[in-house]
Parts: sequence; structure tokens; C-alpha cells
Amino acid sequence: MNTKFLKRSSTGMILAIFLMLSCKEEDRLTLGDTQEITEESVTDSYFLDLDDMATVAIAAPSDNQYSGGRVATTITITDSRFCANAVVTITPGPNSTLSSPNGVLTVDFGSGCTDARGNVRTGKLIFTYNKWRFQPGSTIITTTNNYTINGWKLEGTRTLTNLNSDSDDETVARKFSAVLENGKATFVDGTTALRESDITWQWNRATNAADDFLTILETSSASGTTTDGSLYDVMVYESLIYKRNCGIAVSGIKKYSVNKKEITIDYGDGNCDKSVVVTVNGTSRNYTIN
Repeated sequence: MNTKFLKRSSTGMILAIFLMLSCKEEDRLTLGDTQEITEESVTDSYFLDLDDMATVAIAAPSDNQYSGGRVATTITITDSRFCANAVVTITPGPNSTLSSPNGVLTVDFGSGCTDARGNVRTGKLIFTYNKWRFQPGSTIITTTNNYTINGWKLEGTRTLTNLNSDSDDETVARKFSAVLENGKATFVDGTTALRESDITWQWNRATNAADDFLTILETSSASGTTTDGSLYDVMVYESLIYKRNCGIAVSGIKKYSVNKKEITIDYGDGNCDKSVVVTVNGTSRNYTIN
């Protein structure tokens, strides 16, 4: 009887310890969590940067270059991200007109191109455009060819659609749908993460273009697979603000869910400092995303 009692007690203790450890794992922020938060946040900002670069690039050609038939022309883009040795080529579509242009704009960073902020880009970005960027219903489809930024390789198809109904009212912030399909990020160590997203963002223009910022609106979402194969979901609870050249968001809140754990990430009060407050099960801690 004593033996049976001891066996039952031992089994109960082991089960209790197991449950305690399981709860602790789900209720605390682990080293693996912080790595995944960093990878998700930076990947998100890199893909959003492609949207911004696409809208800037499509505005660069002259009227003649937009409607010049099938002739490919090299152009210059006055934005520090398109560094001096990047080759930018526009090839208008056969039916492209000044009122409704279409075609392909390719940015070739070659084997390495360092911008004014120290970001190193390689490979190509391909922007397939239809209509002026501010025309209602205009689209820009971004694909990549061995494109990397700071050693991170980005792949997938990013479709940007103008949601505004009026292209002439400059007082109205421009709103776009950005849908990422078959997204993939390969990190410096060779590991990979998969990503799909459906977001709505708003372009807030300033007197100085360098002060423009993007806002990812609430209900925007993303999902994917982490480097260890875990499924994750992201929902925006409070609009995320992205300033140019700041990397990650500077304010706003989103929820990151993975392995039955819900992690809230607060990006702060607008400072470009890469500092966030991470909360798991009511416990918060400060964390810097590098």
C-alpha cells in the first residue's frame, strides 16, 4: 500500500512540475521569443520599405519616359536608398500613355550598394506598375531577384493598390492596400521564415519628403512560420507609425501570437530608438530590437 501511495505521489509530483514548467514557458518571455520578435519586426519593416521605395521610384520618370513605347531608359531617383551605383531602368508597356502609364521599372543594386544610412542592398527589385501612383485603383507589383538588405534575403510578391477615390485632392492622405504572397526571409545564418500579410497603410506627406511617414492601420494582419517551424499570427491593435530611415515602427501596438502564447509589443511614443515594451501575461519588460 505504501509503495502504491509513493508511486501515485511521485506521479502526481511529476505531473505538477510538468504543468508548472508548461505554464511558466507560456507566461514568460524567452530568449527564443525575443529573437522571433526581432525577426518579425525587422522583416515587416523591410517589406514595408519596399512599398515606400516603389511609390518613390514610380514617381521618378519624366512624362516622355512614361509614354515612350517599348524603349528602355535609364533614370535617376533622388532618394538616398537608391544609391549612386544602383542602375534604374524603366521599360514602358506597349500601350502605355501619359494619362494611363504602365510598364516595368527595375532597380539593380548589383553586388553591393550602401545607402546614406549604411544599409547595404544587393540584387534587383522589379516594380510592375499600372497607372500613376495616385490614380484610383493604380497598382504596383513588387518582386525580387536575389535581393538582400543587410544580409537578409527577401522573396515574395507584394501587390500595392491605391484605395483613394480622388487623385487630385492633395490634402487627403494616400491610402494603400499591401498584400504579400509567398513571402520569405532568409537570415544571415541561413535560417528562413515564411510570411503572408494583408495590411492597409496610409502615406502621410510632409513639406519635406524626408519627414513623410507611413501608418499601418488597425485590423491589418500577418501570419507565417518562424525559423523553428512554429506558426505565428500578428494583429495591429493601435496604428503603427513608421518614419523613414528609422527601421522598425516608432509607435503603435500589435499582438504577436505563437505556440499558444500572446505577446503584446508597444513600439513607444514616436522616438526613433528601436525600443519596445513587451508584455506577456501582464508582465512587461523593455527590449531593444537590433
